[in-house]
Amino acid sequence: MGMSLLYFANILGSATGAILTGFVLTDYLTSVQLAVALVFAGTLCALILLARSKGPRGEHRQRLLRAVAVLALACVAIPAMSHRVFENLLGKGQTSYDFTDVVENRSGIITVDKDGTVFGNGMYDGRFNTRLAGDPNGIIRPYALSLFRDAPRDVLMIGLASGSWAQVIANNPAVRSLTIVEINSGYLRLIERQREVASVLKNAKVKIVTDDGRRWLTHHPDQRFDAIVSNTTWHFRANVTNLLSTEFLELAKRHLNSGGILFYNSTDSDRVQRTACLAFSYGAQFTNHMIVSDAPIDWNFGRWRRALEPYAIDGERQFRPESFEDRVLLDAITSPDYARQVIEECPQLLARTEGKRPITDDNMGTEWRYPIGID
Repeated sequence: MGMSLLYFANILGSATGAILTGFVLTDYLTSVQLAVALVFAGTLCALILLARSKGPRGEHRQRLLRAVAVLALACVAIPAMSHRVFENLLGKGQTSYDFTDVVENRSGIITVDKDGTVFGNGMYDGRFNTRLAGDPNGIIRPYALSLFRDAPRDVLMIGLASGSWAQVIANNPAVRSLTIVEINSGYLRLIERQREVASVLKNAKVKIVTDDGRRWLTHHPDQRFDAIVSNTTWHFRANVTNLLSTEFLELAKRHLNSGGILFYNSTDSDRVQRTACLAFSYGAQFTNHMIVSDAPIDWNFGRWRRALEPYAIDGERQFRPESFEDRVLLDAITSPDYARQVIEECPQLLARTEGKRPITDDNMGTEWRYPIGID
């Protein structure tokens, strides 16, 4: 009976510990605080056992002092030894990082490097930047919304990350509403501390929902949008098929208004690109993003330039008409030469990717093939 109770307590503790830690404590405590709490809990168990044990009083007191000393040492040593642990894990001793902000919760760990680069669970996840000049984070892509679609009134954005894309889209004069679905609420805490993007959280056009993008679409079958934008993470990451598969594209298609577009990141995967072109009647790749629709894509560089010239974020003009550099930049990105460099229509894309399997929920894209070098 005693052995069975011990075994039951072990199972109960393992299950409860995983649930309590994974779904509750990680939303309130950091990794260092959890480590200290673990030592504290272990010390408490030791003290309970000592209280119930028999032996000389002097030896009893000595063991008690040792347990308390271990706890005190841990409270000092763990934070000190954990300094730069996330930088070292990400850099693997080869690249030097200097994180200025860290957010930990049950959805994962978000870190921000000193140059504004954001890492979500150890992977590049964008950058705090809304300026097109220099463009270190491909911000030209959300600016290009007016290139594909006339008057994108209602927009859905799956994934918030640094908030830079959301800031650009929310300030597009043609956009009337922007619904953002983000699975990790930790990004909101980061954004509110960044002056360049903080105002998006208070923008009257913007509604932010904490949920899984695919689940939200499934639970809101009547919602329709002129554009769905998703700066999807790398095509080989775990669970990314949920936002890349044929089944997801069909789900997204049902949420588009007539002539609506789906604009999402292929992260240069041939299979992602081919899947997009097979799922929709019309489409192309713009830089590394797929732009697809059931209506012909309305490429209009004149309209795009007219939208860019007065573009303002937080009341600040993004392109100054008196600036020679800004005029050169606008001339360059709205020219036919630029279009030929960054646009690949679906007929050419399908010919180039012939033989590649489209991504489905069943074959999981490249999630397991890429790491072992066969895709």
